[in-house]
Amino acid sequence: MASCNQCISEPNSNPQPSTHPGPAPQALTPAGWEESAGFRETFLYHYQAPADHQALRHLSRILHEAVLEMARYAPPTGESATREELRTAAADLRHLQGFLATVARGQEESELPPADADLAALAARQAEALASVAAALEQALA
Repeated sequence: MASCNQCISEPNSNPQPSTHPGPAPQALTPAGWEESAGFRETFLYHYQAPADHQALRHLSRILHEAVLEMARYAPPTGESATREELRTAAADLRHLQGFLATVARGQEESELPPADADLAALAARQAEALASVAAALEQALA
């Protein structure tokens, strides 16, 4: 089996500066979306040390490769892979919708500087957009 570095490359760093004390979320290219399949950035955000991010991403790659290896032994679920994948995508969209709604509540719960208030309003609009996408998937799967 190839080494982990040969199977899944490290995500590209976001070159834009961030005012957040931790590392900036990783920018993903469409071809590299699987590079962050293990832990969401909304989870990694809580870890401030870059070494922690690196360790958790490494663990994520190990777990992801292991689960893909074992997937062929899993019993059938009765649903098509497409239905399972879309159900999973809808769940992740709902997670991100909730995360963005929490960011948006910052404008109600505290006095934000104008630039951050604009970002919180953007988060609210994007949460609504994600809700629509998730609802469309859920309706199609019902």
